[in-house]
Amino acid sequence: MRASSSGSSEAVSGQGEASAVQTATQALREALKASEGVLLPCEPSPEGVLAAVGMTYLARVGRTDRVRLARADACQPMLGEATCAAPPAADASAVALARRVLAGVRRSTGAEAARRIVLACAADGPDAPEAVRRYVRTCFACGRALPLTDPSVLAVDDLARTVTNEVEKTRQFARFSHVADGSWMAVFRPAANTVPLVATHFAERMGTERFCLLDPTRGVAALHEAGERCCQVVRVDAQLASRMERELRLASDEPYVRALWKRLYDGLALEGRGPYERGYDLRTHWMPKRLWEGLVELDPRSADPGAHVPARYAGRQSA
Repeated sequence: MRASSSGSSEAVSGQGEASAVQTATQALREALKASEGVLLPCEPSPEGVLAAVGMTYLARVGRTDRVRLARADACQPMLGEATCAAPPAADASAVALARRVLAGVRRSTGAEAARRIVLACAADGPDAPEAVRRYVRTCFACGRALPLTDPSVLAVDDLARTVTNEVEKTRQFARFSHVADGSWMAVFRPAANTVPLVATHFAERMGTERFCLLDPTRGVAALHEAGERCCQVVRVDAQLASRMERELRLASDEPYVRALWKRLYDGLALEGRGPYERGYDLRTHWMPKRLWEGLVELDPRSADPGAHVPARYAGRQSA
């Protein structure tokens, strides 16, 4: 393990590190001298987690149990455990270090291992960063012969599977509304940090539109300009996210489109196979109830577009 640690240090170290990583790494070395264990809180993003992982190699941490990673928004030091801050995830040196860690994993173990790490970094669990750190060490130690039954491998596999399922739910159930300024807006609350992972998907599907996909729980938004090939993922503070959601002004035709969509949804339902006739609601198996709030087709208010509906939105009335 000592030899693998040295080799992996070469994979993540580099020349000319910026001051943010240098300062954080030096602080980690000092904390390790003064304490038996160190808690390293990091931002819950691939850049934040992998930069913290890279710091443990730059600081030449020997024993794996001397440093523990945790989400900065959900961490609690243990008895006798010191706390050392990781560099901000947005810092250029942290981003560069995270990319080197991921590139090192890709070279040693393969692209699939790197993909699972990115997914695991988006998980909501407070121990997800520590699971990623242990997985990275296993990747550097074992290379292509990754033991599939190793606890660190199984932990990241579970996190990656959970995030993958949440990514699919985000693609399926995010509902965009036409806004008064001509753009499109969707507010979605996933159970993982999926907005950066689905931004490219929506950019490809809505390439000619200007839109915003907002996750107010984590303060993350994907912004897309018409004609661009990719989105810009930005941080949004809680106050601004709340105002964006509260002061959303819909386009004049949006209520009519919502009413048409709900009429189509209700018209496709089979009589005699509803939740009351079945005795249970089959939708709860495929659509978690926590996501129902943002679904237009399940909102009773969508059925009433107003007194005067333009002919183009009236649709055909059944006889």
